[in-house]
Amino acid sequence: MDKSYFIDNLDRAIKEEWIKAYHQPLVRAASGKVSDEEAYSRWTDPQMGTFTASEFVPALDEAKLTYKLDLYMVERVLKKMKEQSEQGYYVVSESINLAASDFECCDMVSEITALIDSYGFTRDKISIEISERTMSLDIDRMKKVVDRFRAGGVKVWMDDYGSGYASMLILLKVHFDLLKIDKIFIEEIDKSDAGKIIVTELVKTALALGMDTVAEGVETKTQVDFLKEIGCVKLQGNYYTRPISFADIVDRNIRGIQIGFENPAEAGYFETLGRINLYDLAASKTDEKDLNKYFDTIPMVIFALDDKKATFVRCNRSYRRFALDYFPDGKNRKEIFYDTVSKGPGNYSYNAIRQCAKNGERVIIDDITASGHTIQMFIRRVAVNPVTGVAAVAVAILSASDIASNEGLTYNYVARALSEDYIKLYFVDLDTETFAEYTPDGDSRDITFERLGNDYFDLEKNTIDFEIYPEDVENFKAEFTKDNFIKQIRENGLFSMVTRMMLGGAPTYVSIKGVKTKDAANHVIIGINNVDNQIKSREIVERAKEESIVYSRIGALTGNFIFIFTIDPRTQEYYMYNPGGNSTDLNIESEGKDFFVDVIKNADKGIYHEDLDAFLTAFTKVNVYEQILKTGMFENEHRAIINGEPKYVQLRATLTMEDGEEKLIVGIFDIDEKIRREQEYAISLNAAEVKANLDELTGVKNKHAYVEMEKILNTRIEEKYTPSFAICVFDLNGLKEINDTYGHQEGDRFIKHGCDTICRIFKHSPAYRVGGDEFVVIAQGYDYLNIDALMLKMRKHNMRNKQKGDVVIAAGMSRFKGNETVADVFKRADEEMYRNKKELKK
Repeated sequence: MDKSYFIDNLDRAIKEEWIKAYHQPLVRAASGKVSDEEAYSRWTDPQMGTFTASEFVPALDEAKLTYKLDLYMVERVLKKMKEQSEQGYYVVSESINLAASDFECCDMVSEITALIDSYGFTRDKISIEISERTMSLDIDRMKKVVDRFRAGGVKVWMDDYGSGYASMLILLKVHFDLLKIDKIFIEEIDKSDAGKIIVTELVKTALALGMDTVAEGVETKTQVDFLKEIGCVKLQGNYYTRPISFADIVDRNIRGIQIGFENPAEAGYFETLGRINLYDLAASKTDEKDLNKYFDTIPMVIFALDDKKATFVRCNRSYRRFALDYFPDGKNRKEIFYDTVSKGPGNYSYNAIRQCAKNGERVIIDDITASGHTIQMFIRRVAVNPVTGVAAVAVAILSASDIASNEGLTYNYVARALSEDYIKLYFVDLDTETFAEYTPDGDSRDITFERLGNDYFDLEKNTIDFEIYPEDVENFKAEFTKDNFIKQIRENGLFSMVTRMMLGGAPTYVSIKGVKTKDAANHVIIGINNVDNQIKSREIVERAKEESIVYSRIGALTGNFIFIFTIDPRTQEYYMYNPGGNSTDLNIESEGKDFFVDVIKNADKGIYHEDLDAFLTAFTKVNVYEQILKTGMFENEHRAIINGEPKYVQLRATLTMEDGEEKLIVGIFDIDEKIRREQEYAISLNAAEVKANLDELTGVKNKHAYVEMEKILNTRIEEKYTPSFAICVFDLNGLKEINDTYGHQEGDRFIKHGCDTICRIFKHSPAYRVGGDEFVVIAQGYDYLNIDALMLKMRKHNMRNKQKGDVVIAAGMSRFKGNETVADVFKRADEEMYRNKKELKK
């Protein structure tokens, strides 16, 4: 087809609706539903037949007419959305691709927002796709366009991310709502772990910058499963369906084979769920730096919990191996109904996951399996579906013993074991006197809910399940009153009394203790503890001291502490525990009068200078206590001067009760080795990627880089959407004579001199050294538009250098003219170069 036909008939094609909109779904990884669509244009000519966008858009772009097509496509999509809504389907966002020339011909931002408003849709129903190539033509100008769209409520996506050379530079300057990862990376998933690692890092980078990701060109189930694991939010490609018309969408729905549109009210839930990267934990299971260990991470799994069951959502490769080793019987279980779970090993973990789903509180727990293995896990709620109420919970297996052993006790398991000393536990509302009763469960190392009750302190009305020894009833009634309870709590921080109860038909000494919870409500926890032996043997004080030592030792083993500070929140007086005998330039004494004043006063000496401002901003008394009240923990990472050297440390602070008094505990952890190992890994990975594509002698790209670029262009040619480009082939005349006469060192200078000349003339396009004295330039953009002038400049340069006896470079050029492969273009350029070489030798 003569491209002028499309230019001359564009207005008629729009008016008579020869150009149709086709729609390819973007499937949300977490829900499996269509979350967005992308619009594609097709020209169905009554006389000439049907043409895809790759056949007519380049002609319109060259004539700067794409703005007409793209505004027409926006209106077609809005009409389709209106009809879709009228037919009762959910309406999801749809993206439109804009060309670079659009922004030269009209104010696309105003035009598009006005169109959306005229149809009564919210502006987030249209997303704008701008290719990486378009962005790189003029980043500063395009940034203004992107910012205007986003400020107006229209989402902007970067298309074909990673296909060019300015990807990271663009992200430094411009914020997008979503990145579409180029299909060349997605294809690598099926080929090697190296390809998987690159895709994983692209997704992590985008999420870290606050952008969602779409994988383009998804073709296989292997790609789908992996992209879900690493937190790629949306998937697009022929694995689901090719672009289809709205009539086909309706037909597929009628026949029951359509994927189905996502309920917009559930989008936030599935968006959060899909972003979770099941390999995104800093700590690997090993310390090896081998890239083959990249996916050998902590096992992670996600469950969705409703009122009746827990449903498996997805997991990583490490969890699949873990489940096979520790729970082989549950290998293929996708659902666990609550009424089928019996008491026993694992019941505590099961209850902890359900509790987390309800209250959203993150927990780290330990449990012992039926086979005797000790497992430690981190449980957190990641999202709640606002429509169904289903809560998604992520579970990470922090550690698991390789052999069954009763010796591997952990802090959490010890705490639950100690709870067995309690006969009863009560959770009481002091305002209403309603209560919940709990009983320790020895079989599952759990605390079991028993029942609810009223009038807790009214001993005549309540139904508290214990019998006071008759001789102690009068004294118990006098002391165990609501007023006395509240008074002791207010004055001492806890309520405590000793009495005798009838247990097993015999009078037994018990300790009744109550403490106020740290929530905003007026709640207390009251425990009844069997202290018969302690009272009789007069060892209450000794046991209290022993328990204090045990808990101190357990606390010391829970992290790599450098220092531990205990602070009185009322007076700020403190004392320091220094298990390793370390010294710090903070010059903090082992005891002091005002913790925050002493730290801040010496911070400029003890905190590394680059981290000082950030530390002083974060570590204020007000900020520390506010963060603890909100989340239970204050954390800050910085570099401290320890033993004269800067070390990465983590500061953690929390409030605890000691002897009925609240204490602020501040711990300084040594995380230096972990942080530096992560930094070394990032530097090594980046250096390896750069080195693999650069020629050591000249510093330009090497043959490997050219082969990769050739693959990219061949893919574009197959898709029939190829940017204009030309291949320029160069050969340095006389290198052999230089090497033979003056040696290879002089020959290397000769090559670098010739390379500099090529790069100076073709300064807007990448140069590749593909042989000893052979170079290739892929001219695009500015260089392509001025290719004839640049080749003339090269010929003039050669004539001058030939007269001076300087480097002469034979050159040949060929433009892409619809060839099947890049090799065809290269061949023509190579033949022209050899003709030029003969001419230069005359």
